[in-house]
Amino acid sequence: PAELAELTVVLLKCDVVAVDTESDSFFHYYEKVCLMQFADGEGNSWLVDPLAVRDMSALAPLMSSPGVEKLFHGGENDIGLLKRDFKFEFARVYDTQAAARFCGRQELGLQTLLDKEFGIRLSKVHQRTDWSRRPLDPGQVAYAAEDVRHLRKLRDRLQEDLVRRGREAWAREEGEALGAMGPAAVREP
Repeated sequence: PAELAELTVVLLKCDVVAVDTESDSFFHYYEKVCLMQFADGEGNSWLVDPLAVRDMSALAPLMSSPGVEKLFHGGENDIGLLKRDFKFEFARVYDTQAAARFCGRQELGLQTLLDKEFGIRLSKVHQRTDWSRRPLDPGQVAYAAEDVRHLRKLRDRLQEDLVRRGREAWAREEGEALGAMGPAAVREP
């Protein structure tokens, strides 16, 4: 818990923080957030294990801070789960998948966008891993970190394109809508 509080202090000093989650929905009927990933604009990344530290409330000021832009890629599921599991509120959300759609990109997956925009090839071998199992192996750790490490660079590239197309406000509005959406539903038995 103390390290989580320290991480929050570090991330609150950033202008942009990339966020992603991994859950166990392919393996458990009642899915839960099993891993949270964060990266700053410099590409430094941190992994947070909500299975080890059950109280995630230290991160609430980060999620609700209007001074820090939270970057997601396809964030609807992530935000819904974070709201449901940890009661987070969100301010200043930016979704790179939505931005890519508004830029007219045909393929919207993170792996494809990073490859086409920067020649960065992500492995998706751990995409359907049971993230509730511990310990995580080095491949899982690397996969999780890479899912957030390049989001700032992608956001900046897409933002330039949005400005050229006069669609910058569209991405902002989409982020506001994502931040305001309700929590994910709990499945009934």
